[in-house]
Amino acid sequence: MGLLRTFLKTNIFYTLWFNFKMLPFKQAVKLPFFIYGQMTMRSKKGKIVLDTNGEIHPGMVKIGKNDYYIATSVQRTIWNIRGTLVIQGNTRFMMGSYLLIADNATLTIGGNEEIFGTNLRILCFEQITLGKNVRIAWDAQIMDSSFHYIEQIEKDNAIPKLTEPIILGDNIWVGNRTTISKGAKIASWTVVASNSLVNKDFSNCEPYCLLAGAPAKVKATGLRRIFDVQREKELDAQYHYTRTHL
Repeated sequence: MGLLRTFLKTNIFYTLWFNFKMLPFKQAVKLPFFIYGQMTMRSKKGKIVLDTNGEIHPGMVKIGKNDYYIATSVQRTIWNIRGTLVIQGNTRFMMGSYLLIADNATLTIGGNEEIFGTNLRILCFEQITLGKNVRIAWDAQIMDSSFHYIEQIEKDNAIPKLTEPIILGDNIWVGNRTTISKGAKIASWTVVASNSLVNKDFSNCEPYCLLAGAPAKVKATGLRRIFDVQREKELDAQYHYTRTHL
């Protein structure tokens, strides 16, 4: 009954259309995608691959869910899939996500309760790989292209390539209004502070590091976010903290 109630809260027509349009029939009938609210698909040229070892269940990927920490209205969800989207487990996109995967590009999402906040923008022109259990807060953006060519006049007019792959490890927490740009690499268990710009390779950072600033620098090590919900509740009780919905 719980699953049925959840399904009935979706945009039922678009949920059915999306699954049967974008997936093979044997996967589509399991309704792995639940669509909430209004969504625009600007292109259906690309493909979606569910790389889950055959473990597919209804609502595995939720798109356009309400985010109770955002009180203001947001744009509708807009996806433009011309390349390949690979999803490897449970994933949740809050309302207003903008997803662009260009021709021949691949966006890989690791799953295991991956959560992307309201107004997230992911623009993939070559390769973006997100590990498992990556949490990204609202108004963040991930872009593997600089979009416009810049000439290096004093170096024989050398023009750098526009794109470089982005790779994020597992169990990463990215704060709101953060930009992750081309060539960025972030080690597992990293915390990225709000309003940061991550634009280089931090894959060799010491375990449990904190990145902050624009451009981001290592500010501390030995820190990690607590993802365990039960422990979080115990700490809320200890510190008399109430998680009021805004």
